[in-house]
Amino acid sequence: MSFDDLHKANEQQLTSTVDQLVKEFEVTPEKLDELVAYFIEQMEKGLAPQDTDDKSTNKGLPMIPSYVTGTPNGTEKGTLLAADLGGTNFRTCSVTLNGDHTFSMEQMKSKIPDELLEPTGVTSEMLFSYLARRTQLFMKKFYESDMQAGKEFKLGFTFSYPVDQTSLNSGTLIRWTKGFQIADTVGADIVQLFQGELDKLGMQNVKIVALTNDTVGTFLSHYYCSDNTDSMTTGEISEPVIGCIFGTGTNGCYKEEISKITKVPQATRDKWAEEGKTHMVINTEWGSFDNDLKHLPTTKYDIDIDQKFSSNPGFHLFEKRVSGMFMGEILRNVLVDLHSRGLIFNQYRTTAQLPHRLQTPFELDSEVLSHIEIDDSTGLRETELSLLQSLRLPTSPTERREIQRLVRAISRRSAYLSSVPLAAIIIKTGTLEMRYHGEVEIGCDGSVVEYYPGFRSMIRHALALGPLGAEGERKTHIKIAKDGSGVGSALCALVA
Repeated sequence: MSFDDLHKANEQQLTSTVDQLVKEFEVTPEKLDELVAYFIEQMEKGLAPQDTDDKSTNKGLPMIPSYVTGTPNGTEKGTLLAADLGGTNFRTCSVTLNGDHTFSMEQMKSKIPDELLEPTGVTSEMLFSYLARRTQLFMKKFYESDMQAGKEFKLGFTFSYPVDQTSLNSGTLIRWTKGFQIADTVGADIVQLFQGELDKLGMQNVKIVALTNDTVGTFLSHYYCSDNTDSMTTGEISEPVIGCIFGTGTNGCYKEEISKITKVPQATRDKWAEEGKTHMVINTEWGSFDNDLKHLPTTKYDIDIDQKFSSNPGFHLFEKRVSGMFMGEILRNVLVDLHSRGLIFNQYRTTAQLPHRLQTPFELDSEVLSHIEIDDSTGLRETELSLLQSLRLPTSPTERREIQRLVRAISRRSAYLSSVPLAAIIIKTGTLEMRYHGEVEIGCDGSVVEYYPGFRSMIRHALALGPLGAEGERKTHIKIAKDGSGVGSALCALVA
């Protein structure tokens, strides 16, 4: 056997192992049907009264009432404040609604300091006093004279974490997701915590009047900006049905008939009916879909990431297969495993010798995957540079070819799974059957759905393969709702 033969044999072993892994990441049409059926079942269960009192340990779909019972039509006017705490950034903005489907915005964005994401020693006060100081800075920059004159401002607070909402402006945290692990916030009223810190800074004239989730914000913003809410003007019979996020995390909301939300007390539902309210926006918290892992496709890498590296083991298992925060981490775990099996990066003899960044959980950003996904340069030069830059990791052409196949398998699984809640909600609400020639719009926000190459196209492909079929997929339009959470929480504040 020559050296060439030896190298070829090693390459073939790597290729056949990657073949196997790509198969493990596959989501078949049959699996899509099974997942959609189970998602609908879980939605119905989540709308009914819950057996368990402890919401933080409930493994089902939370299906949280948002207390938003109306939707905008684009004619609303006013200037309102919005604050948005997401997975990586905190944003303060003022939104001026022009009343013609358009808006203008002033904003300040800041990265959440790493010390607030530490597993211990962080308190609610530390987090919310930081948010209040950033809000104060924003007000000084844009509205100093109004503040001095004592003008009142309404603020809508977008909080992208599971909250047990009891009214439009109050709700308690069920559990943290993404990066935070602040124990004393769980079970506390989010609005009171934030308002308390604003008051301490002498900003009593900034009133938090609405607490909303980023998906609800995206949904309302899409309604406001969409010209298709009146078919007389456009000839399109298309209505927004879902607001969703595919970014650092993932979640979605939709309009449900109030009569079906039986977890809300009958007296409250009767009162809404008297007021002529028929629908309410429900925040599904679909990142928690199938936390019992009865149907979700699962590889050993998914189990490792959940149990060893994530801040909330056993929860948000759908999100851990779909969202931007986890796509890079899945690839990192696969690469470390292939190295430990002697199939890749053989210049490093032990795991301890691998580049430090490759050994560090969550160090590999999904942005790197987006470059690799569409790399068609000779010898995958772009992939080589991306891996050198992000992980200080030198690679051979064969390794790069196999890494690209893995990246494409991981992103395809993510997009195919992303189609499941969309198809389930469209089928459950029957929106495609409501009107002759009826079509539906989905308002999306988030870095993955907006910037990851081919992600929307792969979602559409999965919608066609699943129970909606090609006919249903053709009538479903995935639209990007820009700045959704800011505009949406401003709209909530307007009607609060």
